[in-house]
Amino acid sequence: MQRRFGALLGGGALMAGADPWSPFQLRCGRILRNRFLLAPMTTDSSHEDGIVSSDELRYIERRCSTEFAAGITACAYVDDNGRAWRGIGANRDEHHDSLRRLAEAVRAGGGHAILQLYDSGRLARPDLVAPADMRAPSSIASLRPGAHVPRAMEGDEVVEIIHAFVGAARRGIDAGFDGIELHGGNHYLLHQFFSPRANAREDEWGGLQEKRMSFGLRLATAVRKAIGSSALLGYRVNPFEAEPGGYTLSDAAAFVSRLCEVGLDYIHISMDDFRKRSPQREDRDWTAPEGQVGAENPIEVLSRAVRGRAAVIASGGIRTAADATEALAMGADLLAIGRAALIDPEWITKLKRQDEAAIRTALPATAERIITELTMPARMVDYILSRPNWL
Repeated sequence: MQRRFGALLGGGALMAGADPWSPFQLRCGRILRNRFLLAPMTTDSSHEDGIVSSDELRYIERRCSTEFAAGITACAYVDDNGRAWRGIGANRDEHHDSLRRLAEAVRAGGGHAILQLYDSGRLARPDLVAPADMRAPSSIASLRPGAHVPRAMEGDEVVEIIHAFVGAARRGIDAGFDGIELHGGNHYLLHQFFSPRANAREDEWGGLQEKRMSFGLRLATAVRKAIGSSALLGYRVNPFEAEPGGYTLSDAAAFVSRLCEVGLDYIHISMDDFRKRSPQREDRDWTAPEGQVGAENPIEVLSRAVRGRAAVIASGGIRTAADATEALAMGADLLAIGRAALIDPEWITKLKRQDEAAIRTALPATAERIITELTMPARMVDYILSRPNWL
């Protein structure tokens, strides 16, 4: 197909390019002022009822009051039984004011606000969801230590969770968000439906690869219809799966190609290092990878699968101008910045003024200083400090 969106050159003409500061027009018609987006980073800091906390608002407002073209929120749950974090709620109309405040915080610097929606499936946290209420495509536990065996979802429950995502997406748009990102990665429910290891169903939602794609495709189609063609819609996906018997890079390429038929604005490739050719480090903490190390980078492979039908977002370890240029040269259109902006909330401002020497590259020495100097919620700091090699 002829590409009608992409990099903008004066007068609205479109051209290919890899300047990270150039504007980019999405399929829905919205224009991003540059290629940098604030990545979704879990804060684990909302109130028990899903109302966003003032600490979360200050955290994201400080980072989005800069030059980011858009900000993607931490994952918001669409169902009480799908919570992996004490996070943002989007499953009830009572969350409207909370979501409105969050959208305003993300848009503080003039960028676009994107609400990320998720359901944890079998990764629901036991202190938030009773083990008896944990559900997944199949009654198969994750390989993570201490994982519970979920119950397999009934067919009507699968349809109900699609409706839950649709309702949450509508609430987000009604609250002032410019778009929605569906979290189809990181081993959560959407990921589980596509995984041949997690999904052993024999109905319309599982079995052969085409049927394992059906949940994500039906969900994305329903959300697009609900929010309309002018709202932004993205889908986050891992390029491969580490668990034995999980999906491969070629499987992911086939899936994102089908997803592009839905009318997505972007595919967000979830990685901890954009240069990696094998499963992520956090996967390696709890499973033995099958050695999916190839000659090509996932960004290159998935960009070819997308074929210009949507933007491709690269993420993971982009910390310098050279990193940004390299990721764009691999085929990415946009760049999601997470850990660099955690450590230095003014990262993008310093990068734009070409003052990389001034960018903070390490956390302050104490939790108290991290909270104060970097405007981060205390629970988020506790989580980060529990993973000393993550940053």
